[in-house]
Amino acid sequence: MGKIKLREYKEAPTFRKIAMGTWANAKDPSVYGLLEIDMKKTLELLPEYEKKHQIKVSPSHLVGKALSLCMKNRPEINGLIRGSKLYLRDHVSLFYQVSIPGKKGHEIDQANLSGATIEKAEQKEVFQIARELSEKASLVREGKDKEYSKNLNAFKYIPWWFSKYYLNIASWLVYGLNLDLSFLGIPKDPFGSAMITNVGSMGIDIGFAPLCPYTRVPLILLLGSIQEKAVVVDGQVVAREVLPIGVTFDHRFIDGVHASQMAKELKKCFEEPEKFLLK
Repeated sequence: MGKIKLREYKEAPTFRKIAMGTWANAKDPSVYGLLEIDMKKTLELLPEYEKKHQIKVSPSHLVGKALSLCMKNRPEINGLIRGSKLYLRDHVSLFYQVSIPGKKGHEIDQANLSGATIEKAEQKEVFQIARELSEKASLVREGKDKEYSKNLNAFKYIPWWFSKYYLNIASWLVYGLNLDLSFLGIPKDPFGSAMITNVGSMGIDIGFAPLCPYTRVPLILLLGSIQEKAVVVDGQVVAREVLPIGVTFDHRFIDGVHASQMAKELKKCFEEPEKFLLK
């Protein structure tokens, strides 16, 4: 038997290095759940809403608004763990994953991953979230985002073995000691209350995201692709467009009761979109 032939991934995207420094083992407090949202009413009202505000609205924007309202109503889960204590936030901040394609000819193998944070999301309407996220995502993809580009560029020069120490130290300084590291390209509370990532736009039906220890985020929502499914409505089987959401939460911070209440409130937002989402 010969040796396994491997070669060093010298031009790996920055996120690969970050990922290597994130998960040392599989021991974590993650709980996973699947939430399915009936999008019928929302999709019916959406074209007029987009026309009115001259902005393209995606499921990510809608779910972000709904989630911010749910967390506003459940302030006990809007926080982070610092040491052995729980700390709560006054407002809901949403961290959206932003994909960055690689250079021409290497769009996939050199693709990277960054993010953009929407602060005080509970105070903003869907079109405001959509507009702000679009502007911030464009800056991130163009490398003009002052908050994250400096930190991502620094990772190019950090050895692979040191990445986990860098991430943990940065997390401890920002969240543990509550220091301002903006001069290093690390914004204040960079990951917010919850994370939202949309893989449905890439044709993936459903998925579940892992918790990232250094982010201190206790809740992650991964949006799959909207598909027509057979559902039971008033005792009748009908075809409805359904959005699957893979939910991951930190069991140290959130339990089944919280998850159940939030699921009901999230669904209610889409059952009455004209009242909660598309006003």
